[in-house]
Amino acid sequence: MNGHTLLTQFKSWTAFRAVILLALVVVVLLAVQPTALGSYGIALSRIVDVWLVAIALVPVLVLGEIDLSVGSTMAVTAAVTAQVSGNLAVSIPLALITGAVVGLINGLLVVKVGINSFITTLGMLITLQGLALAITDGAPVPLQDATRALEFSVPLIGQITPDIVIAVAATAALSFFMTKMRTGRELYIIGGNAEAAASGGISIDTRKILAFTICSGVAGLAGVVDTLNLVAASPTLGSTVMLLAIAAAVVGGASLSGGRASVIGAVIGAIALGGISIGLQMSGLDSSVESIAIGAILFAAIVLTKEGVRALRLPSLLGPLTGASSDHTAVAAGKAQ
Repeated sequence: MNGHTLLTQFKSWTAFRAVILLALVVVVLLAVQPTALGSYGIALSRIVDVWLVAIALVPVLVLGEIDLSVGSTMAVTAAVTAQVSGNLAVSIPLALITGAVVGLINGLLVVKVGINSFITTLGMLITLQGLALAITDGAPVPLQDATRALEFSVPLIGQITPDIVIAVAATAALSFFMTKMRTGRELYIIGGNAEAAASGGISIDTRKILAFTICSGVAGLAGVVDTLNLVAASPTLGSTVMLLAIAAAVVGGASLSGGRASVIGAVIGAIALGGISIGLQMSGLDSSVESIAIGAILFAAIVLTKEGVRALRLPSLLGPLTGASSDHTAVAAGKAQ
């Protein structure tokens, strides 16, 4: 990822908005708890799951699609990691393959069967929830190779633990794919104008299947990372991650109608929402306040998109106060003459 790529992503208003939000979160966090940044490693580890799932959603969101099954995919891959084999060298690859297969099935159902992605992934969510409960017998399952898993929490450099390194590596790889590789750039073209993409020779069906496969594959990685962090697999893992990840992606500049999403923006959104959560918890406020705050920020992020500003019709609302409305009317009349 070079400087030009980063500059291109940060030029957009939506990415700039995410940076401003992150800066405000840091300022407020330091005001509430001046020593908060001293334990940045712990803070980042707490949001790695939302971070990974938020970037996982980018290829799907940019197409104007959605994947509601990412949280349940985490739960299933966690169960596979803990239950299938006592050897992590065997269970982790199997878990990652499981995640990718889930995405492949989602993509095939959307493309080949023609089922709406919302309905498809909602059905997959419910199915995977049941599968995770079946694999774990409805209870947390400790890792058999707990000794090796505990090494996962040992910092590599300073406070940087392996889970943070994995999240950064996944971010760099996915950002490179989306901005530098032809296939990744074609996803933006499809999301912006599918008809033009098809007329240009782009295989829309193949790209959609790939996007869903990548999404679930990275969500599966999040499940593996969470399992190694907790040294156990929970059948309810990821139950709250999906909504937070979608919120993070939107705060980071993603458009739910497609054509616009940023891997870097999704990371910024995840860190910003995570910082808000940590700050409110440090303040001793009730958890309900945390949910209300995150919801309010999500609404604000949507309103402050270009589409949201246009929808508000601010010029017409302010016209009677500023005289802008009469000016616009006069200009229109002049053009008509």
